[in-house]
Amino acid sequence: MVWFEDGRRHRHSLGTLDRASAEAAARSFWQRRTLGGRVHTVGEAVDLYIKAKSDMASIRNVKSSWKVASDYWRAMPIARVDVETSVEYRKRRSGVRAITVRNELAIIRSALNWAEKHKMVVKAPFIQMPPLPASTVGHITKPQFRQLLDAAVSPHIKLFMMLAVGTGARSNALLDLTWDRVDFGTGLIVLNPIERVQTSKYRATVPMNAQLREALVDAKTGALSEFVVEHGREQIASVKKGFGSTAKRAGIKVSPHMLRHSAAVWMAEAGIPMPQIARFLGHTDSRITERVYAKFSPDFLKGAAEALTW
Repeated sequence: MVWFEDGRRHRHSLGTLDRASAEAAARSFWQRRTLGGRVHTVGEAVDLYIKAKSDMASIRNVKSSWKVASDYWRAMPIARVDVETSVEYRKRRSGVRAITVRNELAIIRSALNWAEKHKMVVKAPFIQMPPLPASTVGHITKPQFRQLLDAAVSPHIKLFMMLAVGTGARSNALLDLTWDRVDFGTGLIVLNPIERVQTSKYRATVPMNAQLREALVDAKTGALSEFVVEHGREQIASVKKGFGSTAKRAGIKVSPHMLRHSAAVWMAEAGIPMPQIARFLGHTDSRITERVYAKFSPDFLKGAAEALTW
């Protein structure tokens, strides 16, 4: 076996007597040399990575995604990983969204990069990510939101809407919210219950503005249960029906989740830095926030643009 590296010619005897055996021995030799002899398959790398990162907040999501991806990747030699294998995996997962496939491939990429960092492989192979389609963000303006509030008949629907734009939280987090996590002393709303383990659907702790504080003080005065959003002394399972009726009366096409998007867009339009918006929304990576909401910010990349004056 002969190869050139660093300007030098190298030779290695494979100790075989026929071409087929020589090719098999050559592949085995090159794989051991490339990988450093520690891990040989993608599955080995990912398993070690998951074990090492068992305490990270998103570990459940990582394990779930790897369970889906492992059928294709587990037994694959790391030496065989290239752009074509990534493209082929995307084809096999053609029935799901690109962002889902990206999340699955991100675990493979992170595991291989981690293996390289810990000298388990000499060089992590490149993982080709599928492109994301242009994102569209359904949201409403502040005048439209005021119109929506005016159309609200039920107090619990009105309070839900104010909480939704005032915290940027997901609907289930708001419907789970109890009064013991609304701290009027510090002005903070703790969206994650103590007993709930944080997942990729991270629930943040956020401050309340003056308008939301006033609404919550009024609601607390007449509260009949431990839940902030209640109806007939009971926790609300869903606001879809009441919210839909309110939107219809207001003549606005909007869903409960669009209020979360609206909160993010309003912050971006006000020039709030992306990392702060990410923290408010509970995004664990501000790159997600930038990809979706940066286009609404007049200040995003403004400093970079100013540097290009002549």
